[in-house]
Amino acid sequence: MTLKRLLPLVACGALVFGSVAWGEDAPKPPPATPPATQPSANVSPEAKEVLDQVGAAYGKVKSLELAGAMSVEVEVPEQHVNRSTTFTAAFSAPNKFRHEMKDDILLGSTGQKLFVFKADENAYISVEAPRDRVAGVELPRDISDLLELQDPSLLLAMSKDPVAALLKDAADVTKVPDVTLDSTAYPALKVAMKDKSVVTLLLDPRTHLIKQAKTDATAVYQQRRADLTVAVMTVDYTKTSTGADKPDEQFAWAPPDGARDASASIAMLPGDDLPPEVAALVGKPAPTFKLTTLDGKDVSLESLKGHVVILDFWATWCGPCRTSLPGLNKIYEELKDKGLHVYAVDLQEDKSDVQDAVKEMKLTLPVVIDAGEVAQKYGVSPIPQTVIIGKDGKVLKAFVGAGPDTEEEIRGIVADAMKK
Repeated sequence: MTLKRLLPLVACGALVFGSVAWGEDAPKPPPATPPATQPSANVSPEAKEVLDQVGAAYGKVKSLELAGAMSVEVEVPEQHVNRSTTFTAAFSAPNKFRHEMKDDILLGSTGQKLFVFKADENAYISVEAPRDRVAGVELPRDISDLLELQDPSLLLAMSKDPVAALLKDAADVTKVPDVTLDSTAYPALKVAMKDKSVVTLLLDPRTHLIKQAKTDATAVYQQRRADLTVAVMTVDYTKTSTGADKPDEQFAWAPPDGARDASASIAMLPGDDLPPEVAALVGKPAPTFKLTTLDGKDVSLESLKGHVVILDFWATWCGPCRTSLPGLNKIYEELKDKGLHVYAVDLQEDKSDVQDAVKEMKLTLPVVIDAGEVAQKYGVSPIPQTVIIGKDGKVLKAFVGAGPDTEEEIRGIVADAMKK
């Protein structure tokens, strides 16, 4: 994997702030849970009332200016680390944003391009930006993970469904007693996550926007280091301003002279280093689904039993997806009369945008739009993700990303599968 999940890492008792690692030697955080597009958490009635206020407040945000500080505290025997740094951020609806963590990372969207820049490595990635507020897996998971940790208020402002974004990996949500800071009582929510971390959110009583987000990840990192006793990350917002229009120049960005383009790393190169939730699919019955093609034909996996099936999860903004799909279309054209079924599964985009992209790429293979349920079943995070299903309905192979040899490898696997 070349673009690691953007989470803080605890290694040998030392703390490393969450950032992009372009290289094979970066340590890996604990596995993330599969993406979800609808909150599946148990939410108490009192917490739901607060969440409804939060969702309504962020849904009305047209522009946002933020400033704050992120602190990280880690404690292991004979070592206590407490570091902090500041950040600034801005958002302009529907799809321009900018987040800059001092001495760490700059990421944003110009409205046309989504970019991430690491000054210490003088390297950047740049891909097509989502054209609207984002939902579910429309934003690359690595970037949404970083914003969730470093700047959750910005992430909610960018989201089509702020509550779903907030509860993406949550198990239980409860209302807890208000917390007083500087003589102001802030409503508080306790969000127990599926990975055993706990997030405490303090909400501004006037605006219902996030004032503070504290993540206690001690239980998560104890899986890697049993003698760790504290791993807490806190984001405090010192400025939250809404309403003022932001000039386009505020979101403009171009790579500095001499910066290295690492855009190919936005998707993983194929290989054995698959996300755990994807690797777990191989050899097992493929998750069932029912979808409808762009021309209105119903498709169900059950009806395809006895045929080799390829599912390719993609989005119009994903450069590697648009590069690899024509090759998959070629395989489809060569083998469709012999019984091969191929479906390009778009992730939650507007039908008109998908149709325009299909026409531009001259695709003839069937295209379906997934509301998020199928992507969740197949553990989709980075894209493109390609899954090959055998005649017996079991997953033969999964690819995340696309390399120069992927097309031929897919062709070989499909040829062998069709002989059985």
